[in-house]
Amino acid sequence: MPKIELGYWPIRGLGAPARMLCEYAGADYADVNYADAGSWFAGKKPELASGNALINLPYVECDGQVVTHSSVVLEFLGQVTGVDAFASEDHRWANAQALAEIYDLRNALMGVVYPFNGKTTTKEAFEKNCDDHMNATVGKFYAKFETLLKQRGMEFLIRDAPSSADFHLFEMLDQHEIIANRRGMKSPLETFPELKRYHANFKALPQLEKYFASAAYALPMNSIGGGAWIY
Repeated sequence: MPKIELGYWPIRGLGAPARMLCEYAGADYADVNYADAGSWFAGKKPELASGNALINLPYVECDGQVVTHSSVVLEFLGQVTGVDAFASEDHRWANAQALAEIYDLRNALMGVVYPFNGKTTTKEAFEKNCDDHMNATVGKFYAKFETLLKQRGMEFLIRDAPSSADFHLFEMLDQHEIIANRRGMKSPLETFPELKRYHANFKALPQLEKYFASAAYALPMNSIGGGAWIY
């Protein structure tokens, strides 16, 4: 397996699923964190942009190839590490669909967490929008994933071993657990027994024991400097 460089901000955000996948696979990887915008835009971005006009964070550099955009990064890592060594086309496309749905959930959360969308420009707006998100929006997404787990009848989303989509779904479930806990709300997983089991089983994976005890898992969920209302 070639050496992997994973570049992202020093937050969990979109970087955590990729970090977990690398840890799970036992990959030889460097987790490069750009402390601020200057260190990225005036640092390695111009170099990487000379070969990939779409470059952004997160990115993966591996064996002379540079890949960007979070879902593509996860699929790429799944391929180069063997995590996504699927037995069928059904597995491949089920994983791709799950990645897209999980990203929709993330986008819904980011619309609440950050002020730049114009909806959560004040603390008061955040409080209302966060309650609406946790009490209504989350359940709509969780119901889909709950049904998917029941339909496929596997330990994880696609099969009995994690695929690249599982790392992002776990991160989203985990972030919502943190938010519920901090706000004194009931865990959204309590209504979804399959997802609750899934979250617990994923966190108990022996390949990720080191990660869950590491500083990477303790990073802020979102960017304080980026104006996140909860991090």
